[in-house]
Amino acid sequence: MFRKYVSNTHCGTGTNYILEFKENRRFTARAYFKCAVTGQLNHRFFFMNQVNSTFADGSVAYRNKSGGNWKILRALIADGGEIGGLDVTPGELVNPTPVTFDGRTEREVTPDERFWSDEISFDLPENHYLVWEWEIDGNGIPCTPDSQIPTFLNYNGELKFDIVCPLPALIGVDRPVKKRVAFLGDSITQGCQTTMNAYAQWAAKIGDMISPEYSMWNLGLGYARGSDFATDGCWMYKAKQVDVAVLTFGVNDVNSGEYKAGRSSTAGEFIGWLEKSVRLLKEAGVDVIISRIPPYEYNEHSYAEWRAINLAIPAVAALYGCKVFDIESALDGSAVLESRYLYNPHPNDEGGTAAAEKFKATFLTKYGWNL
Repeated sequence: MFRKYVSNTHCGTGTNYILEFKENRRFTARAYFKCAVTGQLNHRFFFMNQVNSTFADGSVAYRNKSGGNWKILRALIADGGEIGGLDVTPGELVNPTPVTFDGRTEREVTPDERFWSDEISFDLPENHYLVWEWEIDGNGIPCTPDSQIPTFLNYNGELKFDIVCPLPALIGVDRPVKKRVAFLGDSITQGCQTTMNAYAQWAAKIGDMISPEYSMWNLGLGYARGSDFATDGCWMYKAKQVDVAVLTFGVNDVNSGEYKAGRSSTAGEFIGWLEKSVRLLKEAGVDVIISRIPPYEYNEHSYAEWRAINLAIPAVAALYGCKVFDIESALDGSAVLESRYLYNPHPNDEGGTAAAEKFKATFLTKYGWNL
């Protein structure tokens, strides 16, 4: 199924948070997506009732946490109008088209369930938003607060902007591509603190550069750790479905550490998780690009671990036949591994451009887009 229906948006739709209430709650959620390809396309949407990675200290949401029992009362896609600036005001939708599940408009969702919608044909005009809207009743719905797109919730009769909005795990369309590329990492990959609705994160900008010959799936998540990914859980499951995975982990490993460990992780521990992740992906037939860890705000201890990891990554890549993406040099103003970030700890829009241009220069010039 993942080979036929590929990602059609460059924003992050993974889960590192969960909506949990004191009791079941009914609400409507709406999101406005900029799509990589428009026109008459067959769509299909993938869902995962699990949390992919750990949020902050894990007290609210953590890797592989099960979602709750909830029900999809209805779902639809629609033309959200012409894209004209960054702000969006939710209004009347054009051509609202129901999304069904095994022929039904409603669907019960159980903990840890993974499922697809039915196929739906939809004609989206060029330079228009694709709207996803659904009504949900229940509790424990995985989501992310950092999708960086216009999202709205309706609890009391009015749609209001809200960053904590449940989304499908994949906005999929049926189209042929050379390769399916996924970008995995933390908030720097997801694009936290870039301009809302600008798709200015480096992974999204790379997606713009290589579309439409390649599909791009942004699987970056704020607070995420390489140790989360290496558990071979629901996050890894998604990465195993693509042709190429770009791994940009490490900031939160050396700063915050593994979930429940109570301390930051060492370089040796991180390299162990990285090697395990590469092996698992390779066994699934996925090619891997390993990124050096970006510059960030490191204390004396975490800086030493960060430096040791970045010095070791080329050897790890050579051992497993992986390419290396030197995102560190694109974002670091120092001569050699001093972590002097040029574009804020979380790269801003300019930093997103710098990292994307570095990726383009490396893999277009050196490898001829042989991803």
